[in-house]
Amino acid sequence: MSVARSCGRLAFMLCGLVMLCGSLDADEPESPLAPPDRSSPRATLQTFVGSLDEFFDRFMSEPPTDAGRLRNKRLTGRAIGCLDLSHVAPSLLESEGRESAVHLKELLDRVPRPVWEEIPDAEEVAAEKLERWRLPGTEITIAPIAEGPQAGEWLFTTDTVRRSGDFYDVVAQLPYRSDAGSPGLHDVYVHTPGWLIPEVVVRSLPAWMRADFGRAAIWQWVALAMLVTSVSTFVAGSFWLARRVAGRPGFVAHAFALAAPFAIVAGVTILDELATNHVRITGPSLFALKTCLQAARLVGWILLVRAVLGRLSEAVIHARRLRPEMIDTQLLRLGFRLVTFLATAWMVILGADSMGISVTPLIAGLGVSGLAVALAAQHTIENFIAGLVLFADKPVRIGDSCQFGDQRGTVEQIGLRSTRIRGIDRTVISIPNSEFAKLRLVNYTRRDKILLQKQLGLRYETTADQLRHVLAGLREMLAAHPSVERESIRVRFVGYGAYSLDVEIFAMIRTSDWATFLTIQEDVLLKVMDVVGASGCGFAFPSQTHYVTTDVGMDSEVRQRAEEQVRGLRASGGLTVAGFLEEPNQADEPARPHHMLRPAA
Repeated sequence: MSVARSCGRLAFMLCGLVMLCGSLDADEPESPLAPPDRSSPRATLQTFVGSLDEFFDRFMSEPPTDAGRLRNKRLTGRAIGCLDLSHVAPSLLESEGRESAVHLKELLDRVPRPVWEEIPDAEEVAAEKLERWRLPGTEITIAPIAEGPQAGEWLFTTDTVRRSGDFYDVVAQLPYRSDAGSPGLHDVYVHTPGWLIPEVVVRSLPAWMRADFGRAAIWQWVALAMLVTSVSTFVAGSFWLARRVAGRPGFVAHAFALAAPFAIVAGVTILDELATNHVRITGPSLFALKTCLQAARLVGWILLVRAVLGRLSEAVIHARRLRPEMIDTQLLRLGFRLVTFLATAWMVILGADSMGISVTPLIAGLGVSGLAVALAAQHTIENFIAGLVLFADKPVRIGDSCQFGDQRGTVEQIGLRSTRIRGIDRTVISIPNSEFAKLRLVNYTRRDKILLQKQLGLRYETTADQLRHVLAGLREMLAAHPSVERESIRVRFVGYGAYSLDVEIFAMIRTSDWATFLTIQEDVLLKVMDVVGASGCGFAFPSQTHYVTTDVGMDSEVRQRAEEQVRGLRASGGLTVAGFLEEPNQADEPARPHHMLRPAA
């Protein structure tokens, strides 16, 4: 190490010691976890320069060990923390921050720089109310952060970080200053491989392989091409095997279906690690590569989540032994698809944000588009919600025989938009769910018993005793029938019809099957015929009876007696205008209607 460089390092160490003594007690050692000082332009520059100088010294003088690599990573992290990287995509923070730090350090080691005492410290910043500080003779600017976790700290501005590569291209041909702390840092950053590739292997390569081409050595491009080819072959082979075993039942097909998208995630992650930290591709090529790898990793995760949720839904359907046409099956699949969509949307938003793509306009556009779609598809949405109501309420199920409105049939499918019913004439009736849910639904399949209710019409020539005999015989017959519930039996003479004496039979049949009920009903009706026949009477049929007679006129004697009775009532005052009689001398007794006419006392 040159004398000038040693003097520069000594001056830097003395300045750091002065700052340390001003902030800590003399007897209190600095904590290894103490945060870097970025409270002023001077503190930020000292932290940035000192961290990279220490990193360079240790990297060039110490053998590579795990502890050394961890310490070097901490030093570079302190230097990167002096940069305002708010404009950088999260997936590129480490790579772009490391490259910008190297470019700025190279620039600070080549251009004139004021002594530390001329750079404002925290007291001068407060006294002069500085809002930014620019390195004299350059466009390198340091300013405080207004908000965020680093609010109040002085960092290299976003414009400085963004243009650091251009600044380096301008000063790359300038010699290092005599007090430069890390001469050759850029060459070390670009050409030194990671620990997985021994440096002796790189040095043994031909000179043309170590020549620069597009900010990287030719051997780095060759290594990158080999890595991309290997990972692509691995991913393509995984998908090929997944397609070959896709139709086979069992665990193997499911495992390969999940392994194919996982191969994308694993392959992209390995390629990213090797290309960034071991082959050490740098510059715009690295940023483009990492962006593509981040997009490929996002696709891999999406495919993996879709494969996992898809197979999980089928496993649930298989475990519950649901038929494909059942609404439970469709809703389960729909639920898993909705979860898959939400997970995919969430992953796309996170992936876009990690790549620096603003998702706010996208979300706003999706909101407007969703409103337009909702207005255009309101009937579809109405049917979908009605389908959910049918699923939750379950008035009918697949295979149930029901009556809807004035029609009857068997439910074959309850979909998300419509319900299909097989009519009794074997036609298929498709009804939108929104209309089907509003109908009066009668579910015949769910009844535990079937009502037998019939009305018999007996001839008017039937005598009272014959009718009593029929009623007793019907009750006895129903009570003795094995399929009739005895507690529900009711046989009654209910009235005089237009052409018959009406008898009602009411009983519950112990069956829920319609065909069985028809068989039992047939047997009961045949026995009813036997009971009626045994009573000597018969069933009436619609008829009219005409009576022919001679008109004999009115009975004159009866008429004369009625008229004399009324005249006597009128004379005695027992007949009132309202048509009621009042007893003489008994004003408090209530009046009697005219049908109770009798002579007054």
